[in-house]
Order: sequence, then structure tokens, then C-alpha cells
Amino acid sequence: MATVTHNQIYREVRAYLLGLFSCPPSSVIQGYQNDAPLPNNAIVMSILFEHSFDVAANYYEPVENKAIVQQSVEITMQIDFYGEESGDKARKLCNLWKNHYTTARLSSCQPLCAKDPMQMTFINEQSRYEQRWMVELTLQYNPEFEHEQTYLDMPVINLLNP
Repeated sequence: MATVTHNQIYREVRAYLLGLFSCPPSSVIQGYQNDAPLPNNAIVMSILFEHSFDVAANYYEPVENKAIVQQSVEITMQIDFYGEESGDKARKLCNLWKNHYTTARLSSCQPLCAKDPMQMTFINEQSRYEQRWMVELTLQYNPEFEHEQTYLDMPVINLLNP
């Protein structure tokens, strides 16, 4: 199991958004939920994709017969804001994402960049316009996986001068 998972990242970013906007807990949700209507003034988080920054590094722990593999990974996350204040919330998130305010509040991941907000107004099932603003964020996390590793103990050989 990874030391940092997507679920942990969702929980941490959700807590960050709840604190940033002082909104009801039910309004900040993870995207792609089946048969669940959007709450009023919803904020929806969706991980879009990720890619590796580097080649995996290996760390060895012979005493515990294990090896640890770690890699730096960039995640792109989409945050959708709905409701009358959605544009203002999107701008606030963009302004604070690369700020020490955010880095101090996230521990399992760290902010990298935020694209400028985009207005994505849509027509709902009642043929009415709904305000929606979208922000794409990037963040970095460094998951580690461990696996069993067999080590060989070599005896010490002392060479004598002939």
C-alpha cells in the first residue's frame, strides 16, 4: 500500500477548501458520484490525471528485509465551483494556491500551479443557465511502496600479507 493515496489527497484538499471558503461540509464533494445530485453552491474535486517527475528511487532496509520504492508524481486536479459566487471562489483559490497559506495547510501533497479560472456556464435539466467556474490545479506527492527483499550477509574476509 502507498504511503500517500488519492483518498488522502482528496481528504486533505477537501479540508483545505472547507477552511478557505467556510462552507457547509456537504457542499465540497469528490467528482464522479453516481446517482447523487449536486448540493447547492457545490465545489467538486476531480483528479484528472497524473504523471511521474522522475525515475523511481529505491531505498534498502536490510535489517527489516524490505526495500522502499519512492517516486515524485504530479497530479492535475479539476475544481468546479457552482453558484452565484463561483467566479469569486475560483479566483480566490487561484490566488492562494501558490502562496504560503496553502503550503502550510497541506502535508501529504504540495501545490505547484493553478491555471486561471474558466467560466463553464451550462444549461441544466430545467433549461436554465447555471454558473460554473473551473480551475485546474497541479500538486505534487511522493508515494512510497515497500516490498519484501532478501539480502545476503557476506562474511568479512581479512587478507594477510604473505
